[in-house]
Amino acid sequence: MARNRYTLCEHVGNPQDWTYTWQVNDDVTLGSSCGFCRRDTLRLTYEVTRGEEVAWICQNCIARYPIGATLDGEPMEPKAARAYAHGLTARLKQTTCQDILRRVQAASPDAELEEVVIYFDRNLQLSPLRAARLFSTMLRVGEQINARVFEVQTRSNAHQQEFGSLSEADRSLVWIALSPQQRRRLASLGFAPADTLVHRTQVRRLPRVEVQLAAPRKAPLTETASPDPALKTSRYQ
Repeated sequence: MARNRYTLCEHVGNPQDWTYTWQVNDDVTLGSSCGFCRRDTLRLTYEVTRGEEVAWICQNCIARYPIGATLDGEPMEPKAARAYAHGLTARLKQTTCQDILRRVQAASPDAELEEVVIYFDRNLQLSPLRAARLFSTMLRVGEQINARVFEVQTRSNAHQQEFGSLSEADRSLVWIALSPQQRRRLASLGFAPADTLVHRTQVRRLPRVEVQLAAPRKAPLTETASPDPALKTSRYQ
């Protein structure tokens, strides 16, 4: 599948002419778009200005372009500006998730959800089991939040097995929040929900080439070409 190649829109001009305001928008519906490259279905966007013009841009454009920045009246180097934006992002994402958790907990108070809140406060992520508890409660109370707002732990073997032990319905709920890399890993372990399609990277195979020796003493010999011609030549000397 071809990937979109995003480039700067013509009206943007030189990114250095734009300046951060340090305002960050956290869209939990993943409905925002970038004013620089037009990426869409974004969660996080950052406000930049050029005179009276205002644009909200994505994390990819922040990483790619040297946008102007000042802090307390002092100019910042692009690397320092990106680091500062990253710090703002981490704090905002944490606050957003905590607000959602407490809102859902208020709508459906129970001991299991309280344990989910405590776990997130300690880890800033959810285990597969706790993610399933939260997402099922969100559906029940009508909380319109995209599950990908939360990060789910799947790196350790314990968390992978925890995901695999979930019911089919719960695995489908948690699957929505996982990254493509997480999905491929869990699918390789046989844990993908039955109703999902996992795209694997297509492996290109080298064509089969038949090689026949000149003036053979025996019947003509054919075999797959060796990756190293030197090794192949030595075999028949």
